[in-house]
Amino acid sequence: MSDDAFAAIIGAPHAPILQQLARAQACLDLYEKDRGARALTALDIRVWADAQDPETLRFRVSRHVRAAESWKQACKRIWKNVPAPLATRPPLGQRIVLSLQEAARTAGVPESAIRAAIADGRIEATKDEAHGWAIERAELAHAFPLALPGAAGSADHRPLDAHALVLELGIASLVTTAGDSLRRRQSKWRLLRRGQR
Repeated sequence: MSDDAFAAIIGAPHAPILQQLARAQACLDLYEKDRGARALTALDIRVWADAQDPETLRFRVSRHVRAAESWKQACKRIWKNVPAPLATRPPLGQRIVLSLQEAARTAGVPESAIRAAIADGRIEATKDEAHGWAIERAELAHAFPLALPGAAGSADHRPLDAHALVLELGIASLVTTAGDSLRRRQSKWRLLRRGQR
């Protein structure tokens, strides 16, 4: 998939910036669901996107964006003043849920610390069918913010966010455009030099 084809899935550069950010965030969320980890670079997203059918990826991104918009509208119909944690919380089908072992590995703490946080009520978790814990990544981030990648002390491993992805796509587009422009100028210059001989 070319840079332009991937940028078109995000909606760059012609769509409004808020729409680009929503579609970029959808790509990041879908990457995380498929790979089980957050993307650290735009190259991670590109490699993941290259392995998919462009039409399928476009459909998945659009569906994800529509579901998030529907969730916000549903919250607004129910409450006049939507509670901030609820408005920012994605609908159930879009939440990233981790097992106890995955949560411990993600947070970089022992499983006993996760169990203690569940017992104290710092993490809201549910038991699944196999009697294991299902923990949302957002809940884990609230209980163990400094242990997760992207925390203040670990800037070298900060996950990619929607703003950075849109900026990187924009920069890649500018570099391609500038390269094309320079190649055209160079070929014109060569033609002029040949004509002078």
